[in-house]
Amino acid sequence: MEHWKVSSSDYGIVITCRGHDKVVTVRASVADFDALATEHVGTFTIIADLREMTGYQTESRQAWQTTFAKHRDKVQGLILVGAKSPLIRMGAAAVGAYAGIPVRFVATWSEVARASMVKN
Repeated sequence: MEHWKVSSSDYGIVITCRGHDKVVTVRASVADFDALATEHVGTFTIIADLREMTGYQTESRQAWQTTFAKHRDKVQGLILVGAKSPLIRMGAAAVGAYAGIPVRFVATWSEVARASMVKN
């Protein structure tokens, strides 16, 4: 099962997590994000689809927040889709705070299009 997927979209860079975020599965996706963010011209939004995420390891959260902070000058914001668990919401908010980027929570993908920071 693929735990992570990182891709570009009209909205920005999309990160999808399925299952439990483990440090052993996150490294390649963090590298994929870093490559896309480096190549991206201008600013972008990060959209994290967490509808199927069940948990995470601290080291995985740290890997994402370090990588997001590296690109903070280009990141307009972080939109989190479907982060239902309070623990996942808290961790995602910590990622944004550490990286110095605004975070917005939405319940569904239809809300992403209306999110104010999506202007790529």
